[in-house]
Amino acid sequence: MRLFVAIDLPDSLQDAIARLQQPVRHLHWAAPERLHITLQFLGEQPAPRLEAIYSALECVEFEPLSIRCEGVGQFASGVIWLGVDPQPALAQLQRQIGRQLRGAGIPLQQRRFIPHITLGRCRGNRLSSVLEHVAARFYGQAFCFDCDLFSLKSSQLRPGGALHLVQAQFCSQDA
Repeated sequence: MRLFVAIDLPDSLQDAIARLQQPVRHLHWAAPERLHITLQFLGEQPAPRLEAIYSALECVEFEPLSIRCEGVGQFASGVIWLGVDPQPALAQLQRQIGRQLRGAGIPLQQRRFIPHITLGRCRGNRLSSVLEHVAARFYGQAFCFDCDLFSLKSSQLRPGGALHLVQAQFCSQDA
């Protein structure tokens, strides 16, 4: 099972972003219901390991977060993203999730944590022109939301885009 840990966006924020997702040639927008902030990518994990993953994530303690999203950028892979303001509490949550999972013997892919929301994908040779269009749509837009939980999600790759299913949710101490 292909797994990742993420913060999902509230419906109101999904709707606000969806209103900005106007057709742009060569860009495949992410479906609003798939918008999230990936905290940890676990990759393929065998079913017998799920119980250890749940137990490790249940040990994560965090305070509710206020998250601000603003500005767009790109990765060389063709991903165009909405930036997430880096903040110590979010970085600490991400590190704690990784520590708990590694402590439970769960192998993790080593990726530098760059908090973002994937808005869409395009081919690398079209990236700069597509980014200009997206940046114009999102110019001056800032989105804020409060977060008091994160999810363990599975991802099933399909021709029309990945299907993300919530496997479990984990709340902050104050939720």
